[in-house]
Amino acid sequence: MLRALGRVGLDLFLPPICLSCGGETTQSGLVCLDCFQHLHPVVLSCRHCALPVASEAYLNTSGHCAKCAPPSGYWNEAQAAWLYEDTARRLILHFKYGDRLESAAFLAQGMMASAGRMLAHADYLVPVPLHRHRFWHRRYNQAVLLARHIARLQPGLRVLPDALIRHRATQNLASLFHDQRAQVLENAFSVAASKRDLLVGRHIVLIDDILTTGATASICARHLRQAGAKRVDLLVAARTVKLADDSDRLHA
Repeated sequence: MLRALGRVGLDLFLPPICLSCGGETTQSGLVCLDCFQHLHPVVLSCRHCALPVASEAYLNTSGHCAKCAPPSGYWNEAQAAWLYEDTARRLILHFKYGDRLESAAFLAQGMMASAGRMLAHADYLVPVPLHRHRFWHRRYNQAVLLARHIARLQPGLRVLPDALIRHRATQNLASLFHDQRAQVLENAFSVAASKRDLLVGRHIVLIDDILTTGATASICARHLRQAGAKRVDLLVAARTVKLADDSDRLHA
């Protein structure tokens, strides 16, 4: 009660603002109505690549699209909360590069809502790691913050923030296709020796902010599986749809 009263008092002096555009909102930690209307949730998608489809007619009986039948990646299922467009893109960029850490809780709630059964039997959340140089520059790993907020919403889930290690700093991957990314990222990750025993026979959910070609997630999932994880799923805040080449779809 005291916390609620304090929040009301604070809102009187400092009106809450939209996490996306900075306009006034009715409650802190939310987006305004206009920005909310420009969030594009992923309602129906391929269970492997998380790309949205118009109807179930585009999926096979296992829930996979034509290019993911059979699945070729190292994870079992993938799910995204929103398309990486408009409000979601702005939220993630502010969160990732603009020190807007207050966006983590909102993004995590969206991820939690979209995860469905994925988290029901999961043992650990494992964030995609940053290289130490990038971590020192940014001062936080956005995937770790998302994982910790999700764990607070799902009792019993634990976060292993340092299960994966990124050994090499790599070039910006934004303009690269999947195969190019995979080549750049080869030997850039490993599983921490101190965490290997925790992973054996476990159901792991890999956490990241954006899924584009899937190269990073695929390499991370491969290392987790090789370390003995029974199952690896992937949960992200947003899924890109417009790739540089439409034929460059998600394949490990």
